[in-house]
Amino acid sequence: MKKTDNDKDLPVRSYLDPKGIKIDIPELNSYNSYDEQITFMNFTHRYCVCIIDIVDSTMNTREIIGSEKIRGYYSIFLNTMATIIKDHNGKVIKNSGDNLLYYFPKTVDASNELSFQDVLDCGLALIASNSTLAANLSKYDLPSIDYRISGNYGKVELATSTNSNSVDLFGPTVNICSKINHLALPNGMVIYKDLYDIISKTSYFKDYRFKEIAEINNDHEYSKYSWPVYSVHPVNDPIEQLEINDKKRRKHTEQKKIKQNQENSSFNILLIDDDLDILFTFTTIIEGEGYNLASYSEPYKALNHFSQMSPYYYDLVVMDIRMPGLNGIQLYSKIKVMNPEIKVLFLSALDAVDELLSIFPDIKASEIIRKPVEPKALLSKIKAILRW
Repeated sequence: MKKTDNDKDLPVRSYLDPKGIKIDIPELNSYNSYDEQITFMNFTHRYCVCIIDIVDSTMNTREIIGSEKIRGYYSIFLNTMATIIKDHNGKVIKNSGDNLLYYFPKTVDASNELSFQDVLDCGLALIASNSTLAANLSKYDLPSIDYRISGNYGKVELATSTNSNSVDLFGPTVNICSKINHLALPNGMVIYKDLYDIISKTSYFKDYRFKEIAEINNDHEYSKYSWPVYSVHPVNDPIEQLEINDKKRRKHTEQKKIKQNQENSSFNILLIDDDLDILFTFTTIIEGEGYNLASYSEPYKALNHFSQMSPYYYDLVVMDIRMPGLNGIQLYSKIKVMNPEIKVLFLSALDAVDELLSIFPDIKASEIIRKPVEPKALLSKIKAILRW
C-alpha cells in the first residue's frame, strides 16, 4: 500500500490477507472526512463479526416505482434483521448500501460457549425468517428479498464518530467476511475457518451441520476452496432438534442460577468520583460488602484502566455525572463502545435528571441515584443491578 504525503511519517501495521499477501496500513489515531472525525479507540480485541448482503437488490429495486416504496423495501428488511440480531445478543454496527454489519460483543471471551452459539443461532434464525419477511413485503406489493450471511472471528479495531459516538469496526476480520460472503447460497450462511475452529471445540458442535465449501476450477470440476470456508445448516431431524432445543434451555437456566447464587466477591465493580471524600466513603462501603472494587478519582485514568482490561471484566461501573475533563456521560459513551452491555449506576447531585433521561434514552431512571446517598440505599441498588 503506497503512503500519501499525509501519512508518510506514521507507523505502519502489517496484515496478511487470506492469500498470504502482505498489506501495510498506516496506524492512524484519527481520520478526517469532511466535517466528521473518526477516532480510533486504541482498543483491539477478538470478536465474531458477521455481514448480511442482499442478493440482486439492484434488480429488485429497479422494478420498484417511487422512492417511498424503495425506502419501505429496505426499512422492512433492515428492521426485521436488526430485531433478530438483538434477540441473539448481537449488535448492529451499520448498513452500507446492501450490506448490514453486526458483531457479538460477548465473543471477546473465547471460552464463552453460549456467545458463539448465539452466532450460529442468529444466522439460522435470520435465514428461517425469510418466508415471514417475504409475506410482510408482499403486503406492500414489494418483491421478496434473498440474502447471504458470512461470519468470521478475529482481531477488530474499534473506532467512534465524533459527531454521533457510534461505533465502527475495522480490520482483516471484517474484510474476510466481505470476501467470503458470495460463497453462501441465497438465504444461506458461511463461516471462515477461524470461527469454525472455535466452534469445533465446543460441546454443541454436533448440534449443527457444517459443509466445507467447494469451488469450480478452470476445468469445471469442483475442488476445495483455497480458504477453508464452511456453510452452516440446522439439524433436519425434528426429534433430534427438540432434544437440542431442550439442552439449550437447560444450559441457559443453569447459567442464570449460577449468576443469582454468586458470592459478592465474584463481582467486579469500578468506582469513579472526583470527590476524594466521597470516593473513600463509597470504597469503604462497597468493599465492606465483599465486592471486588477498583476506584479512581480521575476519569481519564479510569477509562485507560478499563480499556486495558477485558471489556467484560467489570460487572458494574458506579460513577459521578459531574466530573472535570471527562464527565460521566462522556465516560459512559466511551465505555459502552468497549462493552455495550456494561451495567452503569450514575451518582448525581444534579436536579436535571428528567432532562438527562430525555437526552440519553439508553439510560434508565433506575440507573441514577441522587446524592447524598445513604449506604443502605447504595448497596441495595448495587445488589439489584448485579443480580438482575
